[in-house]
Amino acid sequence: MMRNGMLLLAAVASLVYAEPITYQGQLYFGGEPAAGLYDLECRVFDSAIDGVQLGETVVVDDHLIPNGFLNVALDFGDAFDAGIAYLEISVRSGDSEDMYDTLFPRQRVTATPKAIHALKADAISGPGWSLGTNPFGPNKVLAFGDGNDRVVMNRESPIVPYEFFGVHVSDFQTGGIVISNEDPLRSTIFAHVTGGIVRATQSFNGETMKWTLRVGEVNVIEVNTAGVVIGAAVTAPSFTYTAPKSQAVTVAGDVFHSSLGTPFRASFFGGGAYLSTPGDSAPLVAPIVLPQGATITKLTARYEDNAVSDLSISLNGARSDGSMVTVAGVSTMGIAPVMGIRSLETTEITKGAGVIDGASTGYYLRVFSSSWPGDSSLRIWSVTVQYTVPAPN
Repeated sequence: MMRNGMLLLAAVASLVYAEPITYQGQLYFGGEPAAGLYDLECRVFDSAIDGVQLGETVVVDDHLIPNGFLNVALDFGDAFDAGIAYLEISVRSGDSEDMYDTLFPRQRVTATPKAIHALKADAISGPGWSLGTNPFGPNKVLAFGDGNDRVVMNRESPIVPYEFFGVHVSDFQTGGIVISNEDPLRSTIFAHVTGGIVRATQSFNGETMKWTLRVGEVNVIEVNTAGVVIGAAVTAPSFTYTAPKSQAVTVAGDVFHSSLGTPFRASFFGGGAYLSTPGDSAPLVAPIVLPQGATITKLTARYEDNAVSDLSISLNGARSDGSMVTVAGVSTMGIAPVMGIRSLETTEITKGAGVIDGASTGYYLRVFSSSWPGDSSLRIWSVTVQYTVPAPN
């Protein structure tokens, strides 16, 4: 008899169906790997100790065990349908008529063979399982439940009342539900159906690399490597950028006009604008539209001042209470007159006035000189206002 037998590194690996299973392990005798022919008696119980035997005893005579490695196919019929199962193996030398030596402990049979057995649709057993019908092709359908049953994996109960299918992952692992398609150019899809009607789908197309959220007959959102496309009228509390986005508005000099109605020239061919009466001191003004909540960051003016060196260009606001505010401005004061188009810019923004409030303030651009020469030697070409916004406008 083998008094010192031990079974180590035991594992159950299933074949295509639950039975027979392939049992693998290592058999040691007296501390050394067993080698040669051995007789085996194999039983399945419902408990690790004592318990009730499930199914018949499987006897394997003269089974070859090379260098301690045990690899044997065992067919217990429907023994695994009862629930938790433990495998007990007894061993003796193949040329012996002695009693078998029972190895301890019994080895628990994992859920793998039982799960595969459940997928054997031509021999379904167990409460709740049945063969369904497939209206879309010849493949079989495995059905479970009557509409009130729930399925949870790796835990014993649902987490919330509306959970009918759940997957749990143990600590230190990342996991979830995976939907796959063997063809890399085909699609995977997850559908929401109520009342027998498909109401919404989430799908991924392997050929176009596009993920689509579809509600009814409308592709609401499409996401690919180029970005996000909103395909229908979508409302949301807000869409925000991950960081404020810089934008700009440029007003050409051609659209400026005299605020007092005095004569002026505004070329429609990019020539800018100026007051045409020598000595006139009326401002030139132009409206500007800026997004609500925008933060002004810079003002840039393009001009020509080959005359008086006192041209000032500014972004202003007229508030609903009648007060005026200058948000930002530049001036040619102290700069020698020079022929040709020049540029001035500033990032100095008036404190408390740099955030656009279109609900209470109207914004405009103002160009002023104490004495316009009346010709193109003093003129405004364009004004650019740069700003940042936290969200699309």
